[in-house]
Amino acid sequence: MNYQKAIGIFLAAIMLMSIGTYFFAGPLSNQNGNQNDVSQAPGFDTIPGTEVNQELNSLQDGLSMTPEGITVASYVDYSRVYGTPLQVLAPNITDVYSVYNSMIMQRYSAYNDSGDFGFEAHIIYPEVINFEYMLSEQPYNGYYMLSRNGQVYNIVGSPMLLGPRDSLEQVIDVTSGNLGNSSDFARIMPYIEAGAEYQLLTSTDSIAAQHYLEFRSADEGNTYTRTEVFVEPQQSLLENISALEANSTERGLAYNVTSYDSDNVTKVMITTNATNFYNLVLEQLR
Repeated sequence: MNYQKAIGIFLAAIMLMSIGTYFFAGPLSNQNGNQNDVSQAPGFDTIPGTEVNQELNSLQDGLSMTPEGITVASYVDYSRVYGTPLQVLAPNITDVYSVYNSMIMQRYSAYNDSGDFGFEAHIIYPEVINFEYMLSEQPYNGYYMLSRNGQVYNIVGSPMLLGPRDSLEQVIDVTSGNLGNSSDFARIMPYIEAGAEYQLLTSTDSIAAQHYLEFRSADEGNTYTRTEVFVEPQQSLLENISALEANSTERGLAYNVTSYDSDNVTKVMITTNATNFYNLVLEQLR
């Protein structure tokens, strides 16, 4: 099975990487800016006002700067993805680079299903301003916004913030301590560990009230684990997981299923070696 078919099946199943289409399709992705030699591009210090300064090494870090009311959140560490089997789940590296004409190393996204809130946060390297923008005349709580197309804005820092003005103002309110951060996934978060290259959370999946998915490498890239956590999973899902676990060794997969009955949570960890990564991606739990 080729890379493209594997990606297509995977995306259709769990919608990973469809997150953020609003920001990475349309005018922004075509606005290549100055395209200067990155070594000659100006640094962040050329933008007046306060810079964002927040940790962004996991989904947990992203949620700490996200306001209440989201239904989907994701985190990916591109710096650990390309050049490994995990890159079949990633966009073309030129697309990742083209947003800023500088490489996005880590990416966090958060949205709600009503469409009135959404933003992304990106760690980029090198930290330069290598794109076209218009600087806002007045800052918001000390932060200047850089208009990318009249609808989408950046706020400079580590991470870079990207989204509509209203959404970014809410994020700044959270990071400034003027607004509480998201507790939308409080039921599922105790069962999630940081450190995975890919992390996805959603409360809009029909198979469970809340659903978490991650892909993680271990053993210097020789072993890969896919972990899924379900809050209030459907019985048909649990039956399918049991059936798949029963004959998983035939597909070179090792299952570890744990049920937390008091919280109505089921956690599934599926492990395989790097040469069997496709089977890990294509395993359909639903």
